[in-house]
Amino acid sequence: MSQVSSLGLPILVLLFLAGAALVWAAGTRLARYADEISERSGIGQAIVGVLLLGAVTSLPEISTTTVATLTGNPSMAVNNLLGGIAFQVVVIALADLFIGRDALTSMVPGTRTILNALVSIVLLVIATIGVMIGDWELPLVGVGFFPILIAATYIVCLRQLNREVSVDAWIPAESSETGHEEISRLSMSNTHLALATLGSAIAIFAGGTMATLGAEGLAEQTGIETGIVGLTLLAFATSLPELSTAIAAVRLRRAELAIGDILGGNMFDVVLILLIDLLDTGPPVLEQVDRASMTAALIGVLLTALILIGLVERRDKSKLRMGYDSIAVLVVYAVGMAAILAGVSAG
Repeated sequence: MSQVSSLGLPILVLLFLAGAALVWAAGTRLARYADEISERSGIGQAIVGVLLLGAVTSLPEISTTTVATLTGNPSMAVNNLLGGIAFQVVVIALADLFIGRDALTSMVPGTRTILNALVSIVLLVIATIGVMIGDWELPLVGVGFFPILIAATYIVCLRQLNREVSVDAWIPAESSETGHEEISRLSMSNTHLALATLGSAIAIFAGGTMATLGAEGLAEQTGIETGIVGLTLLAFATSLPELSTAIAAVRLRRAELAIGDILGGNMFDVVLILLIDLLDTGPPVLEQVDRASMTAALIGVLLTALILIGLVERRDKSKLRMGYDSIAVLVVYAVGMAAILAGVSAG
């Protein structure tokens, strides 16, 4: 048992809750800062969501996967990433609750978020193929072929996403009336804004690490299997930054920023499989994971596809304060995770 796990259940619960509270507070501020950066720089909300929020809110995943891999549990690290990706799409559905009568996906005005969703699906499919057919180690590199392919695809797609969309590109026929609203701008200087953003990023990293350590300790004391821990408890713990920033962005009526944060983080999280492979001394990491990892990746593909349907269809009708696509995401996630847990229990 690790030193943190020996602290006792009450302290571990407090550690988890304190980390979650810190992440929530910092994530809420970060969304406001990201919106201000988007306005001052002229960079679109979708790009800021992918590059800034997506990278910063993935800091807990970097910490968790590094620790899990170095302590000899790369399969839990991969499960944490794939389970977190699926849960983070659920975050979009949860953020939809804060919109009200309109569906969140109906408020996105352009094509960049749709392209982000498609890239997320491509990266997840590549990872799934690597698990299905098996990976092989590249000579002289020391890592598997598929993590390299994932990273290369991510870089190429990111370059394409950062280019200006053609004036002849597809645009929505109708724009939501509840789209971009004017809000009071921050009065801080650019230097102060940069420092505040950096401070929020550090707080998210610290809080996410605290929540993750608490979750790992609770799992170790309760005897839950590590693969399930990665897909559930750790996935939730490391998704807290995305949840807080997405809800804050939605409250600012910045739908592109909220969804761009989630999809950008998911794209980055798939690339982190390469980090696991680099740190692990065993065979290619995609050969070490089980069927649950492949299932989690496919669930992530299906959930992202449901959000993509909502982005294209732009149906503004809602039920239970959520769009129909968000309701479908919650149902599919619940059924999918129940199937994974049932399969593990039967095995």
